[in-house]
Amino acid sequence: MSDFDPRFDPAFQRGYDGPAVTPPSTTDAPAPVAPPLVRIDPQAAVAPQAEQDELPPRRGNPFLVALAVIGVALAVGGLVLVFQLRTIFGDGNGNPDFDYVTLQTLMIAAPILTGLGVATGIGVLFVFAVRWGR
Repeated sequence: MSDFDPRFDPAFQRGYDGPAVTPPSTTDAPAPVAPPLVRIDPQAAVAPQAEQDELPPRRGNPFLVALAVIGVALAVGGLVLVFQLRTIFGDGNGNPDFDYVTLQTLMIAAPILTGLGVATGIGVLFVFAVRWGR
């Protein structure tokens, strides 16, 4: 048999072979007392609820406003680039002022900017839709 730790009950330590321990009965404890009933005046209970129903007016989120403006600017900027490219490539003479890299950059940037603008607008619309019932 091993040494038992004196801080703990031996029944719960490894190597204990004694009888099963039953918890002591607590019949001396008084029965729990129910809390006293409180009578509430119905008129007094209605007034605070009416004050809670009135919410202060909500202010607009400045970040959502900024995102909406950025979304519109991106979409419009992308469309302007698309129309600019149409005039450059639609001209039969060609414009020697633009080099190949600039034209390729504009051709790649125009649809990306338009798509980002539309996606930002959809994101702002989604936030407004989530907050609609609140």
